[in-house]
Parts: sequence; structure tokens; C-alpha cells
Amino acid sequence: MSDSDRSAWDAPGAPADVMTLTTARVGSAAVVTVAGELDLQTARELMAVVDDTLKWPDLSGVVVDLTAVSFLGSSGLGTFAELATRTTTPAGSAPYDEPGARPVPLRVVAPADNRAVIRPWETMNLQQILPLHPDVGGALESL
Repeated sequence: MSDSDRSAWDAPGAPADVMTLTTARVGSAAVVTVAGELDLQTARELMAVVDDTLKWPDLSGVVVDLTAVSFLGSSGLGTFAELATRTTTPAGSAPYDEPGARPVPLRVVAPADNRAVIRPWETMNLQQILPLHPDVGGALESL
């Protein structure tokens, strides 16, 4: 494969808008930080990372920080709608079939000046099922 055939996804020195994910433990919560574009090609990776994070022991909640997201496409929005249902499903129902299992709360961060996230979020009316928090500190406090 020549360099011109490589996608930005795996090219060294790729453009800054390619999505990157980092995960960190903050007390009993996890913070997943997303940077770059959240679209059809990257939404599945975010879903996989959050699903893996939800399995961490003694987890009080997950915060997904979209502060550095430069593009939020419909697939990314769909990922959050799906995550909202996974984190609010009553205990004893799929996908939480184990007795005593409970969903882990999910919080999403996007500052008011990040129009790349705010506009599509408001357009799809996701605020009703998954409100945005202006900063990570506030999202962690709400868990």
C-alpha cells in the first residue's frame, strides 16, 4: 500500500481531526476524552471503549468529554442515544441480566462554545435524554 492509499486513520502524522480517545480513572468514575471527528468510521470505536469502560470494577459513572470534538455526525449522535439507553436500563433487563446488576450513569461534557457538538445535539434533541455538562468537574459532581 502506498502512502497515498493510506487513510488518515492509520497514517503517521495524521491530521488533528482524526479521532483520538483516552480513558482515565478519576476516583470511582471513568473519564473518556474524545478529540477530533466523531463520525461513521469512529463512532464504533467510541462505543467499544465506553462498553469496555462500563465493565471496570466499582465504577460509579462514566463521563465522556467532547470538549475537543471538531465534528459530530449522525453516527456519533446515534452512539450517544444508544449509550443513553444502555446506562438507564432497569436492573434485571437486557443487557443487565445478572441479578443485582445496575446501569452505570453516563454524563457527557461539551462547553457552550463548542458549536460542532452543541448544534447537532440540539438539532437531534438529545438534551432531553442525555444533558450536556459544561465541564468535566461538574459532570463528575453530578454522578
